[in-house]
Amino acid sequence: MNDFLSKLENFLFDILGLILPGFIFLLILLSPILFLDMNKTEKIADTSMLLSALTTMWQILKGYWTSNQRSVLTIAVILAYLIGHTIKVFSRIKYDLFPAVFDKNLNEAVTWLYKKFIGLFPPGVRASKTWSHLRQFFLPFKRLIRDIFTFSTVNSIERDHIFRQDCVDQLNARLSIDVPNDQETIAKLSSVVTNQESLRSLGTFYLAKYNLYRSLALIFLLTAFYYNYFFGITDNPISIMSHKISGIILAASVVLWFTFHSKYKRYWTLYGGERVLTLFYFLNKKKLNEG
Repeated sequence: MNDFLSKLENFLFDILGLILPGFIFLLILLSPILFLDMNKTEKIADTSMLLSALTTMWQILKGYWTSNQRSVLTIAVILAYLIGHTIKVFSRIKYDLFPAVFDKNLNEAVTWLYKKFIGLFPPGVRASKTWSHLRQFFLPFKRLIRDIFTFSTVNSIERDHIFRQDCVDQLNARLSIDVPNDQETIAKLSSVVTNQESLRSLGTFYLAKYNLYRSLALIFLLTAFYYNYFFGITDNPISIMSHKISGIILAASVVLWFTFHSKYKRYWTLYGGERVLTLFYFLNKKKLNEG
């Protein structure tokens, strides 16, 4: 039974983390076909590589879908799985690169300028009730901007540190070795203990979630640029209605990017905290039961 559940868990992990993002990427890649007037597109497709590719894909799908639906779906699943792997790798690279660009450079420069700007106001003004009200009013906007341009993830919330330290102290005492007091080591140990002891934990669920949201964040970031380019070069062959909703599509892409960007960081933190608390529970299970 445990083997079956483990295989089912791995299958669901692949669906959430790999195949679903791959399918979404394929749908977004081909979705501009819906906005094109193919009678106009075929005449000017040679002037644009993107329009030429979309026209070719439309002709292939139109010809094969009615007679080879099963083959088309099989190919789509394989492509989605392969693309999902690629997106997963590049999304990780994105969250390695962007913190170096924004968090450790641009954000620090902006913070320095902000403090300099605030320092221009006399202390009496900054201590006034009016200033306090203005600060409270702009605080949500400050948090929103910080969330948008912050790409570093928090491994665990502050209150989890005491549990991690307790785990490290107990492991050092029991094993007579120096266990590194870092989140990655504790997460790996906790994962092994959870599997070996068949503990119930949300760690794997959070892991699948943050991988999914990290991939979706990259997809919708690329979607915003993709649609911006598409609407920029296809003024003639798309319908008037498509022109009217182009702004909505671009805005939706940005909003979805921010949504999944925020949820990825949240579930990363939840995953780290869950791993710490699971290991803490295992090491202190006897004491908790006695209490």
